[in-house]
Amino acid sequence: MSATDKTLLQLRTAIDEVDQRLVQAINDRSKLAVEQARIYRTETGSRGIDQHSEVQAVRNVIAKNQGPIPNSALEGAYREILNGAFVLGRPTRVGYLGPQGTFSHLAASKFFGPTVDYENLRALEGVFEEVARGHVDYGLVPIENSTGGAIIETLDSFSDYHGRLTIYGEIRLAIQFSLLGKCDPDNVKVIYSKGEALAQCRQWLSEKYPNAQQIPAQSTASAAEIAYLANPSDGVVAVGSSKAGELYDLNTLFDGIEDCNNNITRFLILSKRETEITGKDKASLMFTCSDRPGSLVDILSVFKRYNINLSHIEKRPGREVGSDYTFFVDILGHANDGKIAEILGEVRAHCKSLHVLGSFPVYDENYRYQKEIISNKYSSLDELEPAIETMDQRVVDLVNERANLVVKIGDFKRKSDVPIYAPHREHAVLNKIKSLNSGPLTDKTFESIYRELMSGSFAIEKPLSIGFLGPEGEFSHLAAVRHFGSSVNFIPAREIRTVFQQVVNGEIDYGLVPVENSSVGGINETLDSFIDLHDQLNIYGEVKFQIRFCLLANCKPEQVKKIYSKPEVFEQCRNWLSTQYPQATRVPTESTALATMKAKTDIDNDPDCGVAAIGSSLAGEIYGLRPLFEAIEDRQSNMTRFLILSKSKTLISGNDKTSIMFTTADRSGALMDVLEVFKRNSINLTHLEKRPSREENWDYTFFIDIEGHRTNSAIAQIIGEARAHCKNLTVLGSFPASQRVL
Repeated sequence: MSATDKTLLQLRTAIDEVDQRLVQAINDRSKLAVEQARIYRTETGSRGIDQHSEVQAVRNVIAKNQGPIPNSALEGAYREILNGAFVLGRPTRVGYLGPQGTFSHLAASKFFGPTVDYENLRALEGVFEEVARGHVDYGLVPIENSTGGAIIETLDSFSDYHGRLTIYGEIRLAIQFSLLGKCDPDNVKVIYSKGEALAQCRQWLSEKYPNAQQIPAQSTASAAEIAYLANPSDGVVAVGSSKAGELYDLNTLFDGIEDCNNNITRFLILSKRETEITGKDKASLMFTCSDRPGSLVDILSVFKRYNINLSHIEKRPGREVGSDYTFFVDILGHANDGKIAEILGEVRAHCKSLHVLGSFPVYDENYRYQKEIISNKYSSLDELEPAIETMDQRVVDLVNERANLVVKIGDFKRKSDVPIYAPHREHAVLNKIKSLNSGPLTDKTFESIYRELMSGSFAIEKPLSIGFLGPEGEFSHLAAVRHFGSSVNFIPAREIRTVFQQVVNGEIDYGLVPVENSSVGGINETLDSFIDLHDQLNIYGEVKFQIRFCLLANCKPEQVKKIYSKPEVFEQCRNWLSTQYPQATRVPTESTALATMKAKTDIDNDPDCGVAAIGSSLAGEIYGLRPLFEAIEDRQSNMTRFLILSKSKTLISGNDKTSIMFTTADRSGALMDVLEVFKRNSINLTHLEKRPSREENWDYTFFIDIEGHRTNSAIAQIIGEARAHCKNLTVLGSFPASQRVL
């Protein structure tokens, strides 16, 4: 090992030691922020947060900074710390099928208690949607009743939402129906309730009121509301809970009218969080069988052979005529348990599709939800303030201690002409931070914090310029900020090809260009630019970014009358807009950033104009509009993959991809021969696109991503073998695979 390498190793070891203390200090600071929010809510009675104090907290931190870390990096990191603490400290949000007084409401209240915020929703699918969007932390949906059987709407909703949420738990509630109304019990003419409730009281109702009209309602609580609004002489009553009778000031005409005195409804708790193995768990599965005789028997035989108990099974027909049945089963065990995972692998071989809907603890009637209380050490904000001041100073000191070590590493890099930004090192640092984190802040929050700190490190070592497809406020800009942090220079370009050209000419250090979107597919302008400029730059990294649209305005939600955005964005938010703003005028623009600028201009001219725009949260910050609603896109899995362009090459990280561009030889089966090389060597292809080569008609250029780094001898040999089947083959770059979606 050379003296330089030894010195670098010593510096990185020192940084590791500082990071260990810094991660702990940041977690301790987040606990104080949670405590601060708790005391603020107690003292003021507010369910929100003191936004002014958070702004002041960031200012106080900046005032403590003596460098070398830039204020922009410290400000960005602290905003992530406080945002993470806000998520930890805010009341848990629970969605259920409303309105108040439904049995879903009763079940939710029984499990979650009075300390959470409840949101009553108008439809079962709405509960799934709000959980999937992250608008509520948990959702409660009925799945089956001991008398009425399965809840069809819930099963069908899993077909639409299975990849966007998970089953977190289950609740069982004894269902006791009451006949509620303001009329005389002998004058009952019309009975309202949810269809399932009427079915569960069918015998009692037919014997007691054989001539009364039964009308389905959206919920038992809405039925109670109808009975409340009716004139007593009309003889209108409702079947519902005694709680609904209390809420709607109705008399209980009869109690316990359900046909079965052991009437139980099982509810599922939905969440985006997964549960840990407890040793007493269930796994819920959804699958369709292979198209051959006996495939269902083969599946069930696997469970029987391994003595796996099935505690529940249902089937639903496919959405289209003649399509396969979908089966829902619950098995005892956790899907992440090694034995169960192995069994599910064997089951999957007999299925067209198999999805694990969730693994969760078996129902315990004595268990109640308890949010972890981080601390109750302080009783007032005045008592807490000195502790916050001390911890802020500690965090700032550690950040700058780390930054001073980064400065020394930067000196070595400049002497050795090593790139300042190295994706393989970034990959290693972020994995290290995750291993150091013991909570309460999430790994995702720490990644955001450290991206800001690393951005500050770039600014210390050498100011970096990042090119992106503009204008400012577009999603390419937001993706660049999320990946590179706030302390670099961002250069917008009018065209993707311009970003390529700026990298080639050395006008920018790195370029960020979109290469594919999960909704629209490959980005042709990016692929064509590689065809023309592939020999003058490299793919240096990748960024996966989830597209989250916000409705941006400076008025109240109910005042919105006109909305600006791109036509494609209106299309991607069509369902949400049609339900929330069916009467609002939609005005198309060239970009979401331009939409935000136009809306701000209209608002400046007339504050009461009721104008809004759909765009990114960053566009709102830049142009002075606040988000009225977030994540309004109809498809929550809308993701864009970006590539980082550079004139440098990356080193091996241990989890890499290699992008290859090639045209095949002019003969039958040439493409198959190329792909067969990778198959024969067990090399996974993660991406495949094609574009006209522009050299000859019907001659195509193919783009593929394979797992592995081009400097690996085995990968290099395989690429050489594939080249023999091509007219030409170019390696566009090897780079660390993106670990998560930003």
